[in-house]
Amino acid sequence: MTPSFHETRLTEARSGRTGGPDPADRTPFERDRDRIMYSAPFRRLAGVTQVAAVRERHLLHNRLTHSLKVGQIGRRMAQRLVKRNKGSWDAGLGQENVEDFPDIVECAGLAHDIGHPPFGHTAEKALGEKMREFEGFEGNAQSFRVVAKLAVLDGVEWGGLDLTRATLNAILKYPRDLDQAKHEIRIDGKPVAWTDRRFGAKWGFYWSEREHFNHARELPGGTHQAEVDRQKRSAAASLMDWADDVSYAVHDLYDYFSSGLTPLHELRGSRDNAEFFQYIEGGIGTKYPNFSMDEFKRAYSDLLPHMPSRKWTGSYQDRHDLDHMMHVVITDFNNAVHPLGTSEIEVDIGSQYRAEVLKQLTHFYVIDRPGLRLIQEGQKEVIRQLFDALMLILAGSDSAVPPLLRDIYSNMKAHEAREGYRRRNDEERQARAVCDYIFLLTEDQALNLLECLKGVAVSQGSIFGAWFG
Repeated sequence: MTPSFHETRLTEARSGRTGGPDPADRTPFERDRDRIMYSAPFRRLAGVTQVAAVRERHLLHNRLTHSLKVGQIGRRMAQRLVKRNKGSWDAGLGQENVEDFPDIVECAGLAHDIGHPPFGHTAEKALGEKMREFEGFEGNAQSFRVVAKLAVLDGVEWGGLDLTRATLNAILKYPRDLDQAKHEIRIDGKPVAWTDRRFGAKWGFYWSEREHFNHARELPGGTHQAEVDRQKRSAAASLMDWADDVSYAVHDLYDYFSSGLTPLHELRGSRDNAEFFQYIEGGIGTKYPNFSMDEFKRAYSDLLPHMPSRKWTGSYQDRHDLDHMMHVVITDFNNAVHPLGTSEIEVDIGSQYRAEVLKQLTHFYVIDRPGLRLIQEGQKEVIRQLFDALMLILAGSDSAVPPLLRDIYSNMKAHEAREGYRRRNDEERQARAVCDYIFLLTEDQALNLLECLKGVAVSQGSIFGAWFG
């Protein structure tokens, strides 16, 4: 069984003291939404890569516009579920609380990428290398850390946004730690299929946030759970994960067809895309449990009639054709969600394969392009150098330490004393503080700060650098 909140106080409970009467007469989950949207870590997503750098001249999605759309898509899916199934399905919230489900899903969608560092997954890998001996770095775990401790909210003494338990649980796309993620989830001895949205392969919280994780996942009356159930997502997290896939699949494809990189108009007449299929067989075909190449090819064929029939020129007709395709596939993906039992969800397998086709087209034609790979290597080096330089500054207790970095480091020690969690040594504490600081930068701020630290273009610099403040 997944964590269930059949009592209003459990659904709405916060770990802090900011849950009193609301002068604006908002529900607890409307307050959660506003807290996320008004937080600095959420706003900075406008300066963080989705696929290509935010400095690109072409109008592309960034992490902020992606997150807004994940929230919107998730909300619409949740509203449909509640409207069609109220009385027989409750999302694990109880019938008295199920009307709050769309708000909870939207909150999770808005916050799901709030922990992504500048340059996105590229920087995530670089920080993971630097933190290998200190539990690593994971964007999903960082998102949970942000809302639990790093974001600033008036009235919260120890940091974080003091979100409701149900919202925190919805943000946990991967409700397990690093050690658990080293082991494959199995049911009855068999690996969980990649299309089972109740589970995920990664991990979603650091050990330092164990107390907040336990708060988010608490069950009424200390209900006992089997090991596999302890790693199961809430219905809201499952739906948010699907909404994330939908937004990624659809909107990235929109970006890169309209910018001339993904030749959808050429694919329409070719059902046997041998090079692409070979790419899939050597990639996800070997990694996804129970992956079917036949099903993937069938999904590819299903999508071909809806693809634009001519090269993008930017005309009204081009925009109409592309919008038509987006409408068709989003409608398909929205209608693919169904109740599973009384509190979980499932997604039609065919729709999941169609979404995967769209995602992998972007990987094949854009993400794995040599040009982008070369740029990403440079981005990794920016993060590595920034990490090393800030570690030296922080270890030296120099007055050059940015005030925010100093505060993060000091608050970390206060959190440890309060929660009884102890890092192994001060080097680990400093490394985590540097990670927290780097992640809070936009890409322009990261580049500008590195220039300042390395003495590059100092004569053109300013005491008010892009990173300052």
